[in-house]
Amino acid sequence: MTSTTPAPSDVPVADRLRAQHGAALTLGEDCDLPDDLVIELDTGAHLTTGDRVCIRRGSSIQVHRGATVIIGNDVAIGEHTFISAMAGISLGDGAALSNGVDLRDHSHRVRSAASVPTGQLVPWTSGFEAAPIIIEPGATLLNKVTVTAGVRIGANVLVGANAVVSHSIAPDTGAASVPAAVRRHFDGASVAGDDRRTLTVGFFGTSIMEHLEAFNAQMATQANLPEVGSKVTVEGWHQRGWVHRLALSLRAAHAHVGFDIRNHGEGGATSRDIASLVEADRATSGVDYDLVFLGCGINDVWRRFQNRLTEAVLIEEYTQRINTMLEQLTGYSRQAVVISETPFGPIENPATVAAMNTELASYNEAARKAAAAHGALFLDVWTPFTAVARQLPADDTTGGVWSDGVHLTELGDTVLLQHTERLLAEHRIVEKLLDYPLLERDRALTVYGPLFARYRPAAS
Repeated sequence: MTSTTPAPSDVPVADRLRAQHGAALTLGEDCDLPDDLVIELDTGAHLTTGDRVCIRRGSSIQVHRGATVIIGNDVAIGEHTFISAMAGISLGDGAALSNGVDLRDHSHRVRSAASVPTGQLVPWTSGFEAAPIIIEPGATLLNKVTVTAGVRIGANVLVGANAVVSHSIAPDTGAASVPAAVRRHFDGASVAGDDRRTLTVGFFGTSIMEHLEAFNAQMATQANLPEVGSKVTVEGWHQRGWVHRLALSLRAAHAHVGFDIRNHGEGGATSRDIASLVEADRATSGVDYDLVFLGCGINDVWRRFQNRLTEAVLIEEYTQRINTMLEQLTGYSRQAVVISETPFGPIENPATVAAMNTELASYNEAARKAAAAHGALFLDVWTPFTAVARQLPADDTTGGVWSDGVHLTELGDTVLLQHTERLLAEHRIVEKLLDYPLLERDRALTVYGPLFARYRPAAS
């Protein structure tokens, strides 16, 4: 790694730095740089700044092997600030770092038997893990703020002095404390658009997730609704229900985030069918999910009571199927949630429905155990669902929670929606998913390289 701590001279600092680092350094115009600025660039590293960047005395910038640091236009960096990258760090236009700010996109890996098989007592033997730090345009970090790896700080954010930012912060907010937490929201100034963080969310389940609804454009256009009693043509099917409403809720609560919603629910599917859906999705799309929901079992039971025995899935096979699916899904999903099945309603005579629900409850228990075994969360919607169904008056005119004893009404969908939202809030799932995952440093360079590729000189 090369280093520079130049003594004052008549040669402009920018010219000296360009001469020392060559193509590894791209400096913008009209930058105000101190004589004692320390820049260290390892092999394959690159540092680029925009125009009118101001850096004060005592500051250091380290860019390790293969990593990238980007400093946008009109960025101000205070005294004794330290920036060190093993994956990549980006400061958006107009961002400000006050005195003593510390940005490091990496940390030591734990000294496990796997990472230090020889047991050698050297601090860096275990290696490093890294993830980008992204500071969006207009964000301001006050004195002695520390930012850890994998964090994204939104546009216009103001972080109070001495805070430790260990999780991502939404735009147009003020944050403080250790760890930093949002204390207030404000109407932020308009800033140029930046790359949006997008979370991919998958759903694998039955018609309760799929929830098809007939569609005609005229019926959804308030200014051109069809006349009462007239006929319209079904133009297609849209997915609605609690999954659609959850997607809207996520987008409303996190408008600065993109959500790629992939609903693989399928009407009539048993766990056997859903296992095939999981296999086919991975084989054809290869998508890695940030968050995935899995729910199945109701059709496994229902088919036996319908005397469709070749389609029925007994508890032993169900247990094997859901464990296999979770083993697969947790391998390429950052967070998995198993959602219990809702009980059967008045689909048969009461004694038969009671027997069906007794059996279905055992499938839900198997799902709960499978979730625990694979580090997934388990969402029990059976209890709140039955509570709502039981407490509705007998002459209720809203349609209750079931439309036909299996599929759900809007009220039933709302019960699922509320408890799913509660689970996400209690575990701060979306907030945690907005952090970039820490990866072994070489893998981090490969995975996160595309975030910084356009700022690096083209390979000759």
